[in-house]
Amino acid sequence: MRNLRAWLLRLAAVFRKAQHDREFVDEMESHLQMHIDDNLRSGMNAQDARRQALIKLGGVEPTKEIYRERRGLPLLETVLQDLRYATRTLRKNPGFTIIAVLTLALGIGANTAIFSMVNALLLHPYNFPDLDRLVRVWQNRGIDEGADARFIAPQDAADLQNGAPVFDALTTYRCGDFNLNTEGNVQAVLGCRVSANFFDVLGVSPALGRMFSPAEEQPGADQVAVVSYGFWQRRFAGDAGLLGKVIQMNGKKYTVVGIMPRGFDYPVPMELWVPLGLSPAEKTDRAKPWLGALGRLKPGISVAQARIAADSVSRRLQQEYRGAHRTWRRTLARCSAAKAGFAAFWL
Repeated sequence: MRNLRAWLLRLAAVFRKAQHDREFVDEMESHLQMHIDDNLRSGMNAQDARRQALIKLGGVEPTKEIYRERRGLPLLETVLQDLRYATRTLRKNPGFTIIAVLTLALGIGANTAIFSMVNALLLHPYNFPDLDRLVRVWQNRGIDEGADARFIAPQDAADLQNGAPVFDALTTYRCGDFNLNTEGNVQAVLGCRVSANFFDVLGVSPALGRMFSPAEEQPGADQVAVVSYGFWQRRFAGDAGLLGKVIQMNGKKYTVVGIMPRGFDYPVPMELWVPLGLSPAEKTDRAKPWLGALGRLKPGISVAQARIAADSVSRRLQQEYRGAHRTWRRTLARCSAAKAGFAAFWL
C-alpha cells in the first residue's frame, strides 16, 4: 500500500512540475539562508558565509536534479518532452506532417488487416463440421493473372458440379460492400451474395430464423438477408424483433430472415449475406471468372481424387470451348489442415 501511494505521488508530480519546482526552490533558499546566517554569526564575511553554506548543502543545482529524479517519473517526463518537441516540429512542417500521418495510417491499417486475417485463420480456426471435406475451387488462369485471381465462371461452376461426381454440393458467392441506409444515415457494411445452399455446404444454421430457400435465389425474390451476430448486436443492439423487419441497402429493401450464431462471419469478416440472385445471362456466363466457389466432398473422397475429377472436366471444357478455356484448368485445395490445427479459405 505504501509503495502504491509513493508511485501515485510520483505520477501526480509529473503534472505539477512547475508548482513543485517553485516550492522546492523556496525551500532551498530558506535552508541556504539559514546556513549563511549561522556562518555570519560565527564571524565569517558575507562572501565566505555564502560559499561555505553552498558547500555544506552540496550544491544547489545538483541537489535540485536529485530531487527531481526522486520526485517524479524521469522516463515518463522524457517521453512527454519528446512528444512536445515532435508536436512543435510537425506544426512547423504541415507538408511533412500530412505525409507522416498518411504513412502511419496506411501502416496501421495494413497491420490491422493482416492481424485480423491471422487471428481469424490461425488463432481462431473455423468450427465447421467435417472441415477436412471443404475445398476452395477456382480456375487457374496462369501466373500472369496473379495469386488473388481465384475465381470461377458461373456456368463452369455448374459444369464442375454436374460433371465431377465428387461433391456432395458446391456453392458460389460474391463478396463486397453494401450501403446500409438507417434512418437517413448511410454506412458501408461488408456482405456476401451467396447461393441458397451456402450455409448447408458449410454445415451451419442460423441461431435465429432460417436460411435462404432455393426460390429466393431467383432475381426479384432475392431481397432477403441473413445477418451476423456481431452485426445484429452493433447495428440493432440485439433487438429480438429484427427478424421480419426490413432494412434498406443499395436502394433496395431486404427482409431479415435469419441471424447467424456468434463467431460465424465466413468469408472473414462478413456482416450479412443475401441470395446471389443470378440472372439467366449471368448463370450461363463462362467468359470471365468472378465467383468464389466452395465445395463439400463426398465422404471418402480425397482432395487428390477430386483434383483428378476437376482436371477431367477442365479438359472436356477446353475441347468444347476453346476460345475461353484454352489455358484454364480447374484447381481445388482443401480449406483445412485439421492435423495442423488451423483452417484457411485460400491456398
